[in-house]
Amino acid sequence: MDTAARVRPLTRSDPERLGAYRLVGRLGSGGMGIVYLAWDPAGGPVAIKLVHAALTHEPEFAARFRSEVNRARQVPPFCTAEVLDVDLDHQPPYVVFEYVDGPDLAEVVGTRGPLRAAALQSLAVGVATALRGIHGAGVVHRDLKPENVLLAPGSPKVIDFGIAHAFEPTSRHTRADDLVGTVAYMAPERFTDESGTAGVTAAADVFAWGCVVTYAGLGRTPFRGDSPAATAGRILTQPPQLDGLPQPLRAVVARSLAKDPADRPTARELVDLLLDDRPTGLSAAPPAVPAGNAPPHEVAPVLGAGKAARRRLFVAAVAVALLGGATGTAIAMSRGDDPAATTAPATGPSGSSPGPAGGPASGTSPSATAAPRQSARPPAANRPSTRPPGSAPAPGPTGARPAGSAPAGAASANPGGRNLALGRLASASSSESDTWLPKFAVDGDARSRWSSGFSDPQWLVVDLGARWRLTEITLSWENAHAVAYRVQLSTDRKTWTSVYRTSAGQGGTLTIEAHQAVARYVRVYCTERSNQYGYSLYEVEVR
Repeated sequence: MDTAARVRPLTRSDPERLGAYRLVGRLGSGGMGIVYLAWDPAGGPVAIKLVHAALTHEPEFAARFRSEVNRARQVPPFCTAEVLDVDLDHQPPYVVFEYVDGPDLAEVVGTRGPLRAAALQSLAVGVATALRGIHGAGVVHRDLKPENVLLAPGSPKVIDFGIAHAFEPTSRHTRADDLVGTVAYMAPERFTDESGTAGVTAAADVFAWGCVVTYAGLGRTPFRGDSPAATAGRILTQPPQLDGLPQPLRAVVARSLAKDPADRPTARELVDLLLDDRPTGLSAAPPAVPAGNAPPHEVAPVLGAGKAARRRLFVAAVAVALLGGATGTAIAMSRGDDPAATTAPATGPSGSSPGPAGGPASGTSPSATAAPRQSARPPAANRPSTRPPGSAPAPGPTGARPAGSAPAGAASANPGGRNLALGRLASASSSESDTWLPKFAVDGDARSRWSSGFSDPQWLVVDLGARWRLTEITLSWENAHAVAYRVQLSTDRKTWTSVYRTSAGQGGTLTIEAHQAVARYVRVYCTERSNQYGYSLYEVEVR
């Protein structure tokens, strides 16, 4: 490709050198800074991002920028523009990237039309693989769009990851020009927080991936409207328009565009689905529900009148900000936790199934507002019920059921109150290493633990072996606990019901009432970490 065609001359205000690098021209500019093409005497052309001087006076920006740069340097170079050098002490600071000599996806689609067949599949896999590497380093891209995907020889390269938007407005105001530039690729949760950034997790990148792939294959985004305000409204309320995308890619894209971030695959799962190496519990099949509803692996919460009104009001506020060009008006509303009324009811076996006392199964939903019991005791004081040395794990319901017990496949009583998770099969989205595998969260040893990879979201699932009527679930967190997470139950690992959710987790030991809900699987789904590391659970106890 002709590099000169994409480089603009330097202006009088541009420096001639940054450190050892001689500046050649401008590649672009944005809200964070200016990107230059430069010459490294030791290695040829590089790209340098110089931060706007005004941002360096923001204490919050300086701290976040330094942290993001340090994490971005841990991102593996495959499918990304590698971070080669940084100077955080220079005023203003700058970052040196690998220079990728290739057009961006927007340029290619705009001039040649949508990608087809193998080229589209290659792009989808390449960008998902890049996200997997970026998220694995604990970095969230925040602004994945066609302009940030370069079609270099060999494989696509993702640029501007993490530090591209490490700064965000430190006030509670969102600038209309920032929102307009990225609205078509913004996940719904980004519209439901006052700065547009607090809800930005790895799941938002997955949503943007689905929009980028749709654009690459169809030449348009999946929620395209006549204006930015109309596009925002469709993202919040309408199903994606994916007609024309080939299967099975279309089904994977549909999964990535779920309204609820908890319903989207992780980047790792995206790669598995695209390569048809599906992780347990995932299906590439499209949602077998009416368009616009949640996929079948998650029960859609009932949208209460208050929440629906807030969403309608928010869409109107977006329209005012975008169409009026408002630059100093907060256009989003506080997210908050869903009220108990929005929690989907538990779906269990028929009412003839006996409970712990032999009565019919309750048809009421578990309360999501019942205050869990928080314990400050050390994990060792919360060990699960122990077994005699050398004995096998508790097997769940026995084959020889006493008279009057539940029929096969129905809910089983747990009159002994034993820990049903003890020694059971546990799986997780990721583990930091073999030392912290998911099995260590159900081994009865309060010193061992499951620790996840350093990204959001992450989950742990325990298979109880059969359907049980549950009384309570106890989580014993290590210091690396979840701030925002859900505890969910399922009978088939496809439909999940939340029995507890919080956005203000404090760690320690927490006991959650399950209210006799029927389930075989228990999932702890984490979306916000308490620090830069992953999530760590000493034990998950289910009774």
